[in-house]
This record gives sequence, structure tokens and C-alpha cells, in this order.
Amino acid sequence: MEFEKIVRLIFEVGELKRVPRSGWLRFGIGNVESVAEHSMRTAFIAFIVAFIETSSYEVATKSAFYALIHDMAEARTTDLHKLARKYMDVDTERAFRDQLSLLPSNLAEKILEERDDVKKYVKDADKLELLFQAMEYSKINSETLLYAENLSFETDAAKEIARAIKPDSWWIYFEELNHNKHKKHEK
Repeated sequence: MEFEKIVRLIFEVGELKRVPRSGWLRFGIGNVESVAEHSMRTAFIAFIVAFIETSSYEVATKSAFYALIHDMAEARTTDLHKLARKYMDVDTERAFRDQLSLLPSNLAEKILEERDDVKKYVKDADKLELLFQAMEYSKINSETLLYAENLSFETDAAKEIARAIKPDSWWIYFEELNHNKHKKHEK
């Protein structure tokens, strides 16, 4: 086993922390999320969606892993916004496979072999993460919600989560809840 190759891939994956999600820049958002940040929340969402849909911890865990690496090729190709993609022919599948070639072959084969098993959970999670991010950035520029228009979801869990998203300040609920707990104890 060539651990040097694995080390190079780990460094390369670290580059995703520095690759901005370029579409948000078109809306004038200054400090946009990185691909790594997007992938982290997508993985969390994929885990939840897959578990709700299947009640299987194994499927949920697999979904989270694949969501975590779903944009890994962007360490090589960068994140191109939709307008740029109209003019660019980027082979992200080849980049992804080239990255996987740095892993032990049996692991790379397993990753490629099983990704279709959880594809719908990862796709739905990717779209939900976009919706959450658009909602958050809409406080800076309401036009970011244009990216979230006409999203369609395959799973019922994703559809329900999308319906439950509201453009409010989520943290206020916890502050009010905590405040009400303290008031109860004061009585």
C-alpha cells in the first residue's frame, strides 16, 4: 500500500476548504461558503434524510459518506457556477476517478460500486443544503433565493424538510426556550 498517495489525496481534499462556492459570488456575497463547508452540511442532511427514509443506520452512514465526497473532484476542477458551466466542458467524473486511484484499488472499486445505492439521498441533501444556504444568504441579498426556486426532491423526507424551512432566525427558538426554562425554575 502506498501511503504517500493517500497522504497526497488527504492534502488535496483539504484544498476544498479554500474552494469557494462560486455561484454565491454572483450575488455579491462577500465571504461565501467553501466546498468543504457545503459538503459537511450536505453529509449531515443526507444522513438524516436516508435514515428517515429507510430506518437504516448503515444506509444513513453510507449516504453521509457519499455526500461528504460528492464534490471532491472540485479540488481539481474548482466549483463552477451555472453560467460558467455553459461554456466549459469539465470532466468531473474523470477527476473523481483519478482522485480515487490514489486509494487502495479495492477501496476505490467499492466507492464506485456502491455510490448509486444512495444517490437519491445525496442529491436531495445537496439540494436541501442549497436551500438552507440560500435562505441564510437571503438576509444579505434576497435574490439568492432564485437559486432555490423550482427545486424538486425525490424523497418524502427531503420534501417535508424543505416545506418546514422558514426564513426566520432559528437560534431565537433556543434562546426563548432557554429563557422560559430559567423562568420556570425561578418560581
